[in-house]
Amino acid sequence: MSQGDVIDGCPVLFWEVAPSAVASEPQSATIRVRVVVLTQACDLAQGKASRVLVAVVHSARYLVESGLVTPMMLRNQIRIHRVYGWSP
Repeated sequence: MSQGDVIDGCPVLFWEVAPSAVASEPQSATIRVRVVVLTQACDLAQGKASRVLVAVVHSARYLVESGLVTPMMLRNQIRIHRVYGWSP
């Protein structure tokens, strides 16, 4: 495994918080998703990392259907690597 690798079916831990329960404890859950490895390759190769940071990979269709990006942004910006972040 190295930085930039895409892993299918990677188990990812997250916390579920009930929206109506202010004082309730969050519950842990896991799902298996497609991720890209973000931890630096040198740290992985030298065994310096005890954990690996990953980011979930979403399909372009999901991002457009969710309203996070527009089809025009996909064609004009993302394909030429000019999008550094966006907010919904």
